[in-house]
Parts: sequence; C-alpha cells; structure tokens
Amino acid sequence: MVRLSGIFLIIGFIISFLLGLLYGDVTIPISEIFHPSGVYAYILLNIRLPTLTVAILIGAILSTSGAVLQMLLRNPLVDPYISGTASGGAFGAVLTYLLLMLNLPFSWIIYFQPLVAFFTATLATLITIMIGKKSGYLGLVIGGVLVSFIFSSLVTVILSVMSAKYPQIPPLTFWLLGDISVVGWFNAIILSLFAILLLYFSLSNSRLIDLLSISDEISYSQGVNPNKQRVFWLLFISLVVAYCVSIAGIIGFLGIIVPHIIRRLIGGNTSQLVMYSSLLGSTILILSNILSHGIFGYFIPLTALLSIMGAPIMIFALVRKDVNVEEY
Repeated sequence: MVRLSGIFLIIGFIISFLLGLLYGDVTIPISEIFHPSGVYAYILLNIRLPTLTVAILIGAILSTSGAVLQMLLRNPLVDPYISGTASGGAFGAVLTYLLLMLNLPFSWIIYFQPLVAFFTATLATLITIMIGKKSGYLGLVIGGVLVSFIFSSLVTVILSVMSAKYPQIPPLTFWLLGDISVVGWFNAIILSLFAILLLYFSLSNSRLIDLLSISDEISYSQGVNPNKQRVFWLLFISLVVAYCVSIAGIIGFLGIIVPHIIRRLIGGNTSQLVMYSSLLGSTILILSNILSHGIFGYFIPLTALLSIMGAPIMIFALVRKDVNVEEY
C-alpha cells in the first residue's frame, strides 16, 4: 500500500510538473517545451522554469514544516503559520519599504527584505514560544494565532499608508494571500539550499521527532530535552519560512492539509511523513499556481484556493471524536 501510494504521488508530481511548464500567464505549446525558440524560449528559461522551481521548493518546505511541527507539538492543526512566523515575516518584508522614504532605490530593497523578514519572523516565533511556556500547548496555538493577527494588521496598516505614494509596492493580496510570480533563479537557488537543509535535518532526526511525538516523559528518560528541541525547530522553521514569505507572501493551509492526506494514505512515521509530504506539497502548490495564474482568465490568490481544500480537512479533524490536541 505504501509503495503503491508512493508511485501515485510520484506520477502526480511528474504530471503537475509538465502542466506547470505548459500553463501560466502565457500558454506554451508542447512542441516549444522540448525545442524552445524565440519568445517561448525566453519565457520558459527565464520566467516559467524559475517560477515552477520556486513553487516546488516552497511546497516542499511548507508541507515538511507542517509535518514536523504537528509531530513535535502533537497537535494535528498546527502548521508553520500557527507560530506567527508567516505574518511576522510578511511584516518585516513590508517594513523594508519604509526605506523608500530615505530615497533608497526600490531595486535595492529586495536584498534587505529577507534579512528583515528573518528577524521579525524569529521575533514573532519567540513571542509565541514565551506564551506557550506559560500556558502549554493550547497557549502556544492560541498565542500563535493572536501574534499572526497582530502582525497581519500591522502589514495592512503599513501598506494602506504607503501604497498610494509608492504604487510599485506589491498589493495587500500578495502579502496576505500569497502569489508566486515575480521570482528568478537567485531565489530558486537560495530556496534550494533551505529545502535541502530542512529535509536533511528532518530525515536525520526522524527517530528523535518520533520520540518527542510520543511523550515528554519518555524523551527525558532517553536523555532528550523536548523543550530545547521544540525551540530549535521553531526557530529553524521560522528562518526557512520567512524567506518563503519574503518572495511569495503568506501561503496558508498547505502545511496543515498535506500531512493529513499523507497520514491517511501512508501513515504517521516521521521519515515517511516528511518524504511524501514534501512530494505532495510540491504537487499541490504547482497545480494551485496554475489555477492562480490565468487558467480561468483571471488571477486568484493562492491562499484562497488552498483554503477551499484546507478548511474541510480542518473541520474534519476537529469533529472527529478520536482527535484532540495531543493526538500526535
């Protein structure tokens, strides 16, 4: 069953990759995919491929992060954004636009954004961790939601004030609902490094994560401090997700829905969960990005599409009688 599910996931990824090459704001003929020429060659090599690569990497990062956090916190409704990471990163990225008031060239700001986003995402995560230390798992979740609301509101305020004076700033829908379009090979290379590190640490520490998902008492008996491990993972995931947010805005629900689907298809072992979640997450985000850009004739934000899939899964997880906040 596991092998069959894995084969279907691989086939689904390959199909989605091919569709991602063909469809977008401009549809590329199949013949031009294998022998590109003229304007299609430029679109394919400089726009479509880096955009597709970034979608694959962000999908893998968000899904893997959600799977790891759900295991560590034993909460089936946790994803990278419950810690306030995404909204904190978006706030930092938007905050850098204040440098425009100092007459700094707009092209320079994109180089400062990831650094500031790292700082504010980590700050948001630390605030959530401090809340969680005082009030436990539920406090961590509720605190993360509140921190997210605060930073999202700050993003809205800053953009409302600055967008009229600086129309070149990406709109509010980009930052709060996500969009993968304005990317390049530089972003793809950086994301590749982050994705490799995240997958490496997740797989190499899969047995430790499994241990932490069972019981803190058992972890202590094996010489493992669960609180230190959770702090490490929250901070590391904050850094990785912050970079994703700085180039694509907040893409919600992916980190929740993908691990749930994989558990149903394959199981809850951390190593399997990480491998297959990264594969399915990439597939879903590729297909969502195709739907987001032009296949219906107009733009639809990514989070709006993903929430249509994610909300029913969250409701199902909540109403199941055998699910509680410490199931995982």
